[in-house]
Amino acid sequence: HATLHNHDEIERLGVRVGDSVVVEKAGDIIPKIIRVLDKLRTGEEKIIKEPKICPICKSEVSRKDVVDTSQEKSVALFCANKSCYAQQLRRIIHFVGKAGFDISGLGKKIVEHLVSVGLVETPADIFDLTKGDIEPLERFAEKSAENLILAIEEAKNITLARFINALGISHVGEETAIRLAEQFKNINNLLGADLQNLEKIEDIGPQVSASIMEYFKNEKSKKLIGDLIKNGVKIENV
Repeated sequence: HATLHNHDEIERLGVRVGDSVVVEKAGDIIPKIIRVLDKLRTGEEKIIKEPKICPICKSEVSRKDVVDTSQEKSVALFCANKSCYAQQLRRIIHFVGKAGFDISGLGKKIVEHLVSVGLVETPADIFDLTKGDIEPLERFAEKSAENLILAIEEAKNITLARFINALGISHVGEETAIRLAEQFKNINNLLGADLQNLEKIEDIGPQVSASIMEYFKNEKSKKLIGDLIKNGVKIENV
């Protein structure tokens, strides 16, 4: 595995399927392709075409600028369908992960299974699960179902920063979530935030502010937060 960042980088390097490449260590973990050894090509290499259709829901794929943690712009490809099954699944996996609610025993495979059988459609559904829902499922015995329900119950108390991060708002990572929590103190204040207040926060520029505003003004987002609270989630004020 090696990073290629995005399709623009693939085109810049001229990488093709079947190529021999030079790889170097980039940072602590992920290696990076830095050069193609085109003299070793056999003629059987295939050009990598930019995808136009989402492989999951078959919706159109679009380009839009994104800002990474260094605030440098790069071009990314996104499925235009916000209701895409893969996107919904990924949001739930992120929600229960270590940077979010950190629910022990609720890994990727279990989430996929709960979604596939219709027990979970949104993150709020996780906190409405019962032992009776889970126990009949494949690979679940009475004890494991009981342990999962206990882990879900224990995860209901969460800091505001972790709650914000769990929501998976575009451009909002752990550090931005901490800054938002420190600034707004509770979820109601954040729901009522305006662009002017958001842009005053250190390292939160116009694009990130707009993304945060778009999320919290969206009716589905408001419903999700309301459903989470209704199902017992307690968000600790700062």
